Amino acid sequence: MSIKSKIDKALLILKHPSVLLGKQNYILILSHMRSRSSLLSHVLGSHDEVCGYGELHYDYPKKSSLLKMHVELLKDTGQSTTKGFFLDKLLHNSFVVSHDILKRKNVYILILVREPEATVKSIVKMGEVTGDEGYLDVDAMLKYYTNRLNYLYQIAQKYEGVLIIDSDNIVDSTSETLNRIKNWLGLGDELTSSYKKFKKTGSAGHGDPSLNISAGEIIKTQNDLALEFEPTLLNNAKEIYSKVIGLKAS
Repeated sequence: MSIKSKIDKALLILKHPSVLLGKQNYILILSHMRSRSSLLSHVLGSHDEVCGYGELHYDYPKKSSLLKMHVELLKDTGQSTTKGFFLDKLLHNSFVVSHDILKRKNVYILILVREPEATVKSIVKMGEVTGDEGYLDVDAMLKYYTNRLNYLYQIAQKYEGVLIIDSDNIVDSTSETLNRIKNWLGLGDELTSSYKKFKKTGSAGHGDPSLNISAGEIIKTQNDLALEFEPTLLNNAKEIYSKVIGLKAS
């Protein structure tokens, strides 16, 4: 960290002493690409008790990692929460969240998953829009999905209090799903289907780069992209998706 960064961090903490002095809570959305995680993050980030709306690309190996989250989110949003939540989402196994973080009572783990065929279609569509050829490899994206859900399944089994949300319910059963999340977090006001646009909304690398996220409201979109799926890879993906979703009732 440069001297300037250290000074900026110190000044920010002086401006918002609650970062160090107040009891903070955290929401970590553990998900995968094209799961509507940007949509849910924006809905949550628009609530007065939540600070954060996107993807920081941070590891969380120790308690001080959470302070790093505070500083980055305050810099980005200009917002301060004294009795609410700081939020980040992680979509890849390369970003480490340690046992010491996952076991903390003030860290709320929300696992968000979407069924595999719609997920991969959405990833490929994103690849066509962004020009990232890696996203166009259907087999590779199915393997990414399966590996990611295997990790999420292990987390869901190991830690108590994890909330599992099926992404389709955000658009198909919006009120019921948002109310479930609101009660799980213990938020005072309701979560609504409309949300704010933030500084990095729609920016590649910080969440959904498509125009849909700029709508400011939960909408259901259609993707009729025709893809051929390798049967064994698709079956593996469907099997782990069913296992994760099956934990919702347990």
